[in-house]
Amino acid sequence: MLRNIVYKIHLVFEIFSEKLDRAVLLSIVILSVPLVIIILYAVFMRYVINAAPTWSEEIARYLMVWMSLLATSAAMRRGQHIGLTFVVEKAGPRLRKVLNLLAYALVLLFFSVLMVKGIDMTFFVSQQRSPSVNIPMWIPYLSVPVAGFLMVIQTLTLIFKQFESPERIN
Repeated sequence: MLRNIVYKIHLVFEIFSEKLDRAVLLSIVILSVPLVIIILYAVFMRYVINAAPTWSEEIARYLMVWMSLLATSAAMRRGQHIGLTFVVEKAGPRLRKVLNLLAYALVLLFFSVLMVKGIDMTFFVSQQRSPSVNIPMWIPYLSVPVAGFLMVIQTLTLIFKQFESPERIN
Protein backbone atom coordinates (compact mmCIF):
# COMPACT_ATOMS: atom_id res chain seq x y z
CA MET A 1 0.00 0.00 0.00
CA LEU A 2 2.69 2.51 1.05
CA ARG A 3 4.89 1.42 -1.84
CA ASN A 4 1.98 2.03 -4.21
CA ILE A 5 1.46 5.56 -2.84
CA VAL A 6 5.18 6.32 -3.13
CA TYR A 7 5.14 5.03 -6.70
CA LYS A 8 2.21 7.28 -7.63
CA ILE A 9 3.90 10.29 -6.04
CA HIS A 10 7.01 9.40 -8.01
CA LEU A 11 4.99 9.36 -11.24
CA VAL A 12 3.62 12.83 -10.52
CA PHE A 13 7.10 14.15 -9.74
CA GLU A 14 8.50 12.45 -12.84
CA ILE A 15 5.92 14.07 -15.13
CA PHE A 16 6.37 17.49 -13.51
CA SER A 17 10.15 17.08 -13.58
CA GLU A 18 10.11 16.18 -17.28
CA LYS A 19 7.97 19.21 -18.18
CA LEU A 20 10.23 21.50 -16.13
CA ASP A 21 13.27 20.01 -17.82
CA ARG A 22 11.86 20.70 -21.28
CA ALA A 23 11.07 24.29 -20.28
CA VAL A 24 14.58 24.73 -18.86
CA LEU A 25 16.24 23.39 -21.99
CA LEU A 26 14.10 25.66 -24.17
CA SER A 27 14.95 28.63 -21.93
CA ILE A 28 18.66 27.89 -22.25
CA VAL A 29 18.39 27.83 -26.03
CA ILE A 30 16.36 31.06 -26.04
CA LEU A 31 18.87 32.80 -23.74
CA SER A 32 21.83 31.63 -25.81
CA VAL A 33 20.64 33.47 -28.94
CA PRO A 34 20.91 37.01 -27.52
CA LEU A 35 24.10 36.01 -25.69
CA VAL A 36 25.83 35.03 -28.94
CA ILE A 37 24.50 38.11 -30.76
CA ILE A 38 25.65 40.47 -27.98
CA ILE A 39 29.10 38.91 -27.78
CA LEU A 40 29.56 39.02 -31.56
CA TYR A 41 28.40 42.64 -31.60
CA ALA A 42 30.78 43.56 -28.77
CA VAL A 43 33.75 41.87 -30.49
CA PHE A 44 32.92 43.59 -33.78
CA MET A 45 32.57 46.98 -32.10
CA ARG A 46 35.77 46.57 -30.08
CA TYR A 47 38.11 45.23 -32.77
CA VAL A 48 36.67 46.60 -36.02
CA ILE A 49 35.05 49.92 -35.07
CA ASN A 50 37.28 50.47 -32.01
CA ALA A 51 34.34 51.59 -29.88
CA ALA A 52 33.46 48.95 -27.28
CA PRO A 53 29.90 49.15 -25.92
CA THR A 54 29.73 49.60 -22.16
CA TRP A 55 26.60 47.51 -21.68
CA SER A 56 27.50 44.32 -23.56
CA GLU A 57 29.67 42.71 -20.90
CA GLU A 58 27.08 43.24 -18.19
CA ILE A 59 24.16 41.81 -20.19
CA ALA A 60 26.30 38.87 -21.38
CA ARG A 61 27.28 38.13 -17.77
CA TYR A 62 23.66 38.11 -16.58
CA LEU A 63 22.57 35.87 -19.46
CA MET A 64 25.46 33.48 -18.76
CA VAL A 65 24.58 33.29 -15.06
CA TRP A 66 20.94 32.48 -15.86
CA MET A 67 21.94 29.85 -18.42
CA SER A 68 24.49 28.22 -16.10
CA LEU A 69 22.14 28.01 -13.15
CA LEU A 70 19.29 26.69 -15.27
CA ALA A 71 21.61 24.06 -16.75
CA THR A 72 22.43 22.75 -13.27
CA SER A 73 18.89 21.42 -12.90
CA ALA A 74 19.11 19.71 -16.29
CA ALA A 75 22.38 18.11 -15.20
CA MET A 76 20.81 17.05 -11.88
CA ARG A 77 17.95 15.32 -13.68
CA ARG A 78 20.42 13.34 -15.77
CA GLY A 79 22.81 12.54 -12.90
CA GLN A 80 25.63 14.43 -14.60
CA HIS A 81 26.97 16.32 -11.61
CA ILE A 82 30.34 15.26 -10.30
CA GLY A 83 30.35 12.87 -7.39
CA LEU A 84 32.52 10.54 -5.37
CA THR A 85 31.17 7.19 -6.45
CA PHE A 86 33.98 4.82 -5.49
CA VAL A 87 32.43 4.05 -2.06
CA VAL A 88 28.92 3.58 -3.48
CA GLU A 89 30.18 1.32 -6.26
CA LYS A 90 31.83 -1.01 -3.71
CA ALA A 91 28.63 -1.31 -1.65
CA GLY A 92 25.95 -3.93 -2.11
CA PRO A 93 22.53 -3.05 -3.57
CA ARG A 94 20.83 -2.27 -0.24
CA LEU A 95 23.70 -0.19 1.15
CA ARG A 96 24.00 1.56 -2.24
CA LYS A 97 20.35 2.62 -2.01
CA VAL A 98 20.88 3.92 1.56
CA LEU A 99 24.01 5.83 0.54
CA ASN A 100 22.23 7.32 -2.47
CA LEU A 101 19.31 8.39 -0.28
CA LEU A 102 21.70 9.97 2.24
CA ALA A 103 23.52 11.84 -0.52
CA TYR A 104 20.24 13.03 -2.07
CA ALA A 105 18.98 14.15 1.34
CA LEU A 106 22.10 16.27 1.85
CA VAL A 107 21.84 17.66 -1.67
CA LEU A 108 18.15 18.42 -1.08
CA LEU A 109 19.04 20.28 2.11
CA PHE A 110 21.69 22.31 0.28
CA PHE A 111 19.37 23.23 -2.60
CA SER A 112 16.57 24.13 -0.16
CA VAL A 113 18.91 26.50 1.68
CA LEU A 114 20.08 27.88 -1.67
CA MET A 115 16.47 28.55 -2.66
CA VAL A 116 15.49 30.22 0.63
CA LYS A 117 18.65 32.32 0.91
CA GLY A 118 18.37 33.17 -2.78
CA ILE A 119 14.90 34.56 -2.14
CA ASP A 120 16.27 36.61 0.78
CA MET A 121 19.13 37.89 -1.37
CA THR A 122 16.77 38.77 -4.23
CA PHE A 123 14.58 40.83 -1.91
CA PHE A 124 17.67 42.45 -0.39
CA VAL A 125 18.87 43.78 -3.78
CA SER A 126 15.41 44.56 -5.14
CA GLN A 127 15.93 48.32 -4.91
CA GLN A 128 19.35 48.30 -6.58
CA ARG A 129 19.95 48.92 -10.28
CA SER A 130 22.74 47.58 -12.48
CA PRO A 131 25.52 50.05 -13.28
CA SER A 132 25.55 49.98 -17.10
CA VAL A 133 22.06 49.11 -18.29
CA ASN A 134 20.12 50.26 -15.21
CA ILE A 135 17.95 47.12 -14.91
CA PRO A 136 16.68 46.10 -11.47
CA MET A 137 19.20 43.79 -9.81
CA TRP A 138 16.48 41.40 -8.68
CA ILE A 139 16.36 40.11 -12.27
CA PRO A 140 19.87 38.61 -12.29
CA TYR A 141 19.64 37.59 -8.61
CA LEU A 142 16.34 35.78 -9.19
CA SER A 143 18.34 33.10 -11.02
CA VAL A 144 19.56 31.70 -7.68
CA PRO A 145 16.17 30.87 -6.09
CA VAL A 146 14.76 29.72 -9.43
CA ALA A 147 17.69 27.33 -9.88
CA GLY A 148 17.32 26.20 -6.26
CA PHE A 149 13.65 25.41 -6.82
CA LEU A 150 14.35 23.52 -10.04
CA MET A 151 17.09 21.48 -8.38
CA VAL A 152 14.86 20.69 -5.39
CA ILE A 153 12.25 19.27 -7.78
CA GLN A 154 14.85 17.24 -9.68
CA THR A 155 16.38 15.93 -6.43
CA LEU A 156 12.97 14.92 -5.06
CA THR A 157 12.35 13.06 -8.31
CA LEU A 158 15.65 11.22 -7.89
CA ILE A 159 14.76 10.36 -4.27
CA PHE A 160 11.41 8.90 -5.31
CA LYS A 161 13.15 6.98 -8.07
CA GLN A 162 15.18 5.19 -5.38
CA PHE A 163 11.94 3.63 -4.12
CA GLU A 164 10.89 2.50 -7.57
CA SER A 165 10.41 -1.22 -7.78
CA PRO A 166 11.85 -3.20 -10.66
CA GLU A 167 8.43 -4.73 -11.34
CA ARG A 168 5.50 -2.51 -12.30
CA ILE A 169 3.13 -1.67 -9.46
CA ASN A 170 -0.57 -1.37 -10.29
